[in-house]
Amino acid sequence: MNNVFVYCEIEGTLVQEVSQELLTKGRKLANQLNVELHAIVAGTDIRGKVEDQILPYGVDKLFV
Repeated sequence: MNNVFVYCEIEGTLVQEVSQELLTKGRKLANQLNVELHAIVAGTDIRGKVEDQILPYGVDKLFV
């Protein structure tokens, strides 16, 4: 099964606006294709600090 993936850009522990826009578009596309939206975030010491910023966009799976 295919899914839609969004790589989220962060600065410190803040998700950047461009990533928020991509998550919105990604959710719409995933809905149209009837697949899941997955988000990928990479960084140091971010676990527990970015989830609340990303999950409200309807992300089905978050990889930190």
